[in-house]
Amino acid sequence: MQMKVIDPTYELALVSPFLLQTLAEVAQQKGVNPETLCRGLGFTLEDLQDPAHRISYRQAVAMIQRALKVLPNRGLGLWVGAQNVLGTLGLLGHVLSLCKTLRDAFELGIRHQHTSGGIAVSSVEEAADRVFVDVECRLPFADVQVFAVEEFFASLLVYGRALVGADFKPIVVEFVHAAPDYRAEYHHWLGPDVRFGCLQNRMVIAAHWLDVCLPNHHSLALRQAVKLLELDAAQIHQKMDLIQAVERAISRELTEGSHIEKIAGDLNMSSRTLRRRLTEHALTFETLLEQVRQARTMSLLGNPEMSIERITEEVGYSDVRSFRRAFKRWTGMSPTAFRNEGAVLQ
Repeated sequence: MQMKVIDPTYELALVSPFLLQTLAEVAQQKGVNPETLCRGLGFTLEDLQDPAHRISYRQAVAMIQRALKVLPNRGLGLWVGAQNVLGTLGLLGHVLSLCKTLRDAFELGIRHQHTSGGIAVSSVEEAADRVFVDVECRLPFADVQVFAVEEFFASLLVYGRALVGADFKPIVVEFVHAAPDYRAEYHHWLGPDVRFGCLQNRMVIAAHWLDVCLPNHHSLALRQAVKLLELDAAQIHQKMDLIQAVERAISRELTEGSHIEKIAGDLNMSSRTLRRRLTEHALTFETLLEQVRQARTMSLLGNPEMSIERITEEVGYSDVRSFRRAFKRWTGMSPTAFRNEGAVLQ
């Protein structure tokens, strides 16, 4: 059964390519062709090499679920998290390395976590001699939620050891989900005290780690890096707000062809102004239109009762031939072959 997603941010391109790039590398190490994981999703493995590229949550979910399908019940999130490095966080990782103490790094990391492009949301609370790091994934897919919290905690240990040394370790790690068959992987990557069926996904750390001085601290460089990070965050928000507005307008007019003049009018601007604003963010109207068409196509292909002719109409192509050409460009396959291969995730 296809999941119904109610969060409007599901279509926003906010996910960092680093997460999926590492996922592709792990899959390849395990004998899986990584090209098959992103086929038809609107991006290529080459796109994942671009640190400025962003993937929508929908695309990220599809790729993660494909990887989980071919590498089931193995601890994929743990493997991916353990292969990360501080640089995986991009500019945020550089900022963290320049902090004075781990306490400062935690504070900045939580404040600017959205810039890292992850799929989980975290918080930190200190009480007495302990620090509680809680995390949750709000995407409505149980398998992706497990992957996300595995990846987050395995990554957190990598980052912590990169900042304060190899002795950094948790007191206990708790997970909401039940113990999986591969629970030995949790102990291998996270330590001896790992608990399942808890009320939260939580890592507990001794509070003395917070006051450890970091070896690469540089106050001036830190201030400059934080300014760049704040500027980057503002630009990301502006870009995402524009993308969201345009894609929603396109979706409403999809069956009518979604002409730029109509979309611009819906957004109270001229087509020239819309093109200029998109260009400022290295975007084009045609690219967004194709992304919306592609996302809608993949969703409709999951319904075996819907004909290719009907899908062609629903996504705004004038004839089946044009639709088939576009689909072949996206996936290298015909819509029928793609459907028959079972590549559309339910």
